[in-house]
Amino acid sequence: MKTENWAIVASALAGVALVGFFAAPSLLRGPPRDQETLCPKTGAIGQTLVLVDKTDPWSEVQAGRLKTLVKQIGDELPADRMLSIYVFNDVFEPGFPALISLCNPGRTATELIGNPRREYVKWVEKFGRPLDEALKTLTQPSKGNQSPIIEAIGDVVSRRENRVAEGDRKLVLVSDMLQNSSQFTVFGNGPGARDQEKLRQVLAKTWQSSGAGSWALGVHQVQGVYEPQRLEQAALLWQQAFQKMNVTVNWDRL
Repeated sequence: MKTENWAIVASALAGVALVGFFAAPSLLRGPPRDQETLCPKTGAIGQTLVLVDKTDPWSEVQAGRLKTLVKQIGDELPADRMLSIYVFNDVFEPGFPALISLCNPGRTATELIGNPRREYVKWVEKFGRPLDEALKTLTQPSKGNQSPIIEAIGDVVSRRENRVAEGDRKLVLVSDMLQNSSQFTVFGNGPGARDQEKLRQVLAKTWQSSGAGSWALGVHQVQGVYEPQRLEQAALLWQQAFQKMNVTVNWDRL
């Protein structure tokens, strides 16, 4: 009787082991992914959005700093988190395309126990190389008469594709912060120019309508071709406006 019982138990255990043997490869490969974005089909876990203002030319040194910044963001991006990079110029067009929008596919267990070099090459092809191509475009010089910074922020953060359901969202803005559009300008002596209260009103309206308040904001101010005094004046206007809106912003110079 005991022999029969042990036979039944052994058979059951063998069945479980067999199921595990066939299930393991799919588990080790990681979650199913979208072939275009490399994100899990269940959705990205968090997002970092880099918005770059190319309405004014930069020096080679500043372009190099931008490349270092974005490369660091890409290198430190956690697995399954989305990295989106947008570039805008003086001609603002709503819905302008992303330069890149990909999740870091990370490393799976099969990659760790398999051929590390081969799997690293796969990772570079999927994520690293597109990021490098985006960096080449980012550092190319550009110039324009308008600088629609507020408009660009409101446009990208309000898009459906940038509303990840899980994880945090971080907006990294790279700009000289010299807003110049019909909504607000830091140039000239016309009505409302450099008016801190008007800037606050325009920002508050954009933040409310776009949902920008759900994003953590970081600003990397670029000097470009302008004198430091003008940049400091613009920085103070923005910082005071954000303070009155109770928006926390990490601000530094690139």
